[in-house]
Amino acid sequence: MKTLWKDEPVTLLGLSKSGIAAATYLAHRGAKCFLSETTPAIPANKEQRAQLEALGVEVEMGGHSSKCFEHSDLVVVSPGIPPSSTILKELELSGKTIISEVELAYRETETPLIGVTGTNGKTTTTTLISMILQASGKSAPACGNIGIPIISLAEDPHDYLVAELSSFQLAFSPTFKAKIALFMNFRPDHLDWHGSVEAYKMAKFALFIGAHTPEWCILNATDPVCREVGQRTHGKCLWFSQDLDSVSDFENYVGLDKDGNILIKLEKQPIEKVLNVSQLKLVGAHNHENVMAATATCYLLGIPVEIMAQAASAFAGVEHRLEPVATLQGITYYNDSKATNPDASLSALAAFSPRKVVLIAGGRDKKTDLQEFVDSVKRNTTHVVLLGEAAERFKLELQAAGYHSVTMVASLEEAIEKASSHATPETPVLFSPACSSFDMFKNFEERGQAFKQAVLTLRSIVVHS
Repeated sequence: MKTLWKDEPVTLLGLSKSGIAAATYLAHRGAKCFLSETTPAIPANKEQRAQLEALGVEVEMGGHSSKCFEHSDLVVVSPGIPPSSTILKELELSGKTIISEVELAYRETETPLIGVTGTNGKTTTTTLISMILQASGKSAPACGNIGIPIISLAEDPHDYLVAELSSFQLAFSPTFKAKIALFMNFRPDHLDWHGSVEAYKMAKFALFIGAHTPEWCILNATDPVCREVGQRTHGKCLWFSQDLDSVSDFENYVGLDKDGNILIKLEKQPIEKVLNVSQLKLVGAHNHENVMAATATCYLLGIPVEIMAQAASAFAGVEHRLEPVATLQGITYYNDSKATNPDASLSALAAFSPRKVVLIAGGRDKKTDLQEFVDSVKRNTTHVVLLGEAAERFKLELQAAGYHSVTMVASLEEAIEKASSHATPETPVLFSPACSSFDMFKNFEERGQAFKQAVLTLRSIVVHS
């Protein structure tokens, strides 16, 4: 653990949650921090700037000056800045050491880390692992990409830190090593940030191979990229699958039998039943995978199946993920703002099958292939309302496939109004954007809150009309 930060210069890029948390941690330990941010100084970031400046952090707004190169040889970068950015390329060429806040936290803490990555399912799985461990009496906060920077917990006394890890964070974490690492699934995503599918995949692989190899890898047996990880890692592997037959030949597995029982098998121990999926409040087959991965993790840590079953059965899910908001005149509205890519929306649509929904989608286009999304929309929706930068491409792709029940809108409020006019008690309204939020909102949380507020405003109008 590094503790001698006094008078050490450190450069930080990005006035993000992780950037602020890293600067705060280092400043409290006497480091001379310089933080640079491209966004201008505006009222919206005044409080964050004042907070850092009160700690002695020098804050530069409106662009990266030459001081980014002069202040320190160590640069802590926020996850929103891609490797292809000019500033990072130039810093690398100048010989600077560039690390993520996640890497900084790993170097600073002695607490064992559980790392959860993958394209979809990370937040639900991370949250459930934390809940099960805490139900067993362990201190195991959920952190990382879930919204709580790991560095803010680095020196607190915990049994485990359960960290959701994005590919952005892993890209600059050269020595990070988890005790248990989970790979939920892999789908093409964040191509605008990574530049290619291969670069995105290798960022995920970094958690499982080489010097990063964990004690245990928990892997999705039906995902080809996870299978590739299993071939390349030197860690022990535990496989999960909704198809018990696909994992029963492995020494370590958790699977779903034909009666809906989640069964777990570890090395030479007997098979144990965790629970039946009918006991879960979570809906959708994708959530069965999340529960299997979470309970597998806790089983490896010695948690009794009775505690796992009780905690998993009580878990109602995370905010902004298939979250029921309200039922108005018999129509239920669901907030799935966390669906920031088409594959996440596929899982949401499948969760309602065989019922159909009225879908609200759109946002910033990640330019991923839409074929599966279009096919699912045709099967699972009666109408689609599109908004945001991606709306036109999504509309053209749907129309090319023969789906014409589409409405284009300019705002979330208008989207809800139009969706309501097509919905019935049998066809709820599902807000599952399949896109990132950055064209209209700061993040998916802000977008989800805006959706919920608009629905509640509609409820007020309905009640008082």
